[in-house]
Amino acid sequence: MSDMRRISVGKGAGVSETDYDVFICYADTDKELVRTISLKLMERGIKPWFDEWELRPGLAWQETLENEIERINSAAVFVGKMGIGPWQNRELRAFLEQFIRRGCLVIPVILPTAAPGLELPVFLRSFAWVDFRKTNPDPLAQLIWGIMGKRPILRTPDTIPSGPERMHA
Repeated sequence: MSDMRRISVGKGAGVSETDYDVFICYADTDKELVRTISLKLMERGIKPWFDEWELRPGLAWQETLENEIERINSAAVFVGKMGIGPWQNRELRAFLEQFIRRGCLVIPVILPTAAPGLELPVFLRSFAWVDFRKTNPDPLAQLIWGIMGKRPILRTPDTIPSGPERMHA
């Protein structure tokens, strides 16, 4: 098991030994797609807190969630075909409170399975979102920018090298 997934016991709940970059908030119906995106984030050096990787069997999972929500500095709130799930709504409300209290980033992420006319919940739509239904700008790069605060290098036709230099870009 990787260092990122280690959990130690503290006060009867899982306490991470590693600081995470982003809390992954999603509805259960979107789990497979969100897992894939979380793996891509890991490949790029981002440390996601994804419940199925981090919740230690035998410990109170609600307490673990509360601890992580109070510590993690950003949340990616994924919205797919069914919209916001019931438990996901509770997590979202907790992160909105953290946004007000300590400036925690809340990043709405629209999945490719979301309905074309999707309307985000009223408080969530006030944040700039990432839309995986589009390819430009690159939604994964946009999500990483939101999490890490470092703007991705945007490639436009006039900045893409031509000829042999293009092979090394």
